[in-house]
Amino acid sequence: MLPGVRSVLSFFEGYQKENGSLGQLPWWRYFDWVPSWPNGEAPQDEDGSSAPFDLLLMMACGWAADLEAKLGIAAMAGVYRTREQQLRKTAQQLYWDPARHLYADTPSKQKYSQHTNTLAVLGDVVTGAPARDLMLRTLSESTLAQATFFFRFYVHQALRKVGEGNRYLALLDDWRGMIANGLTTFAEWEERPNDPPRSDCHAWSASPNIEIFRTVLGIDSTAPGFSRVSVRPNLGKLKAAKGSIPHPKGTVQVDLQPQLATVVLPAGVSGDFEWKGVRRALTPGSNRVSLV
Repeated sequence: MLPGVRSVLSFFEGYQKENGSLGQLPWWRYFDWVPSWPNGEAPQDEDGSSAPFDLLLMMACGWAADLEAKLGIAAMAGVYRTREQQLRKTAQQLYWDPARHLYADTPSKQKYSQHTNTLAVLGDVVTGAPARDLMLRTLSESTLAQATFFFRFYVHQALRKVGEGNRYLALLDDWRGMIANGLTTFAEWEERPNDPPRSDCHAWSASPNIEIFRTVLGIDSTAPGFSRVSVRPNLGKLKAAKGSIPHPKGTVQVDLQPQLATVVLPAGVSGDFEWKGVRRALTPGSNRVSLV
């Protein structure tokens, strides 16, 4: 897949300014169906500067660096890591608004969104306690452009990353409403004048199908090829939950009861279980972990 990865990043490299920030991009700059964003395009200043796109490119460079390094191509890994680091520095300089304690959508700091602040957290522009505080402001600040169904996947990921995953189930009322309205697949967008929500039968807003397992049960991959498993549950108000997911070497099973967790890993697969800040090692086969 490397030729494709390099080709995509090379395209965007052609539009980067000296500080790494992207200039005007061609074609449709779609980002999310935010009502205040014409044609779903994220805000940008006249020179093309736009935090959502700069942050996405920053994250992509980081992923590319990891991929190149894992495959032993140190020179290319270094190129992408340097670009990632430059963009992280540039994003902090261009978009952070110390007066509002938020990241703005553009350097002119006229517009703000859940999208930009979520990506700043996912991309490690801000980390630790400040990242947690930022995500809580992102949820409570009503003046921010709000993420629609598709982008809430990333908002929920960022909440999980900063240790607020237990909020996840309480944020699914719109999905519960879709089920109550009889939709058989999740809707693309919210109710709009003369354009009621409909099931489009694609993955646009289907993230709960993944996150019930990854966020609530807490099952995730922490090494290439799912060779290592992390289990970090976020039950919210649930007292118990159990489920399983397919794994390249078999099945990962998690059963969470009020006082005890049982985790079954395939042969040859190990991992970690984390609960209330305490991490315990998981070995192949059945593992029993006290939750008291």
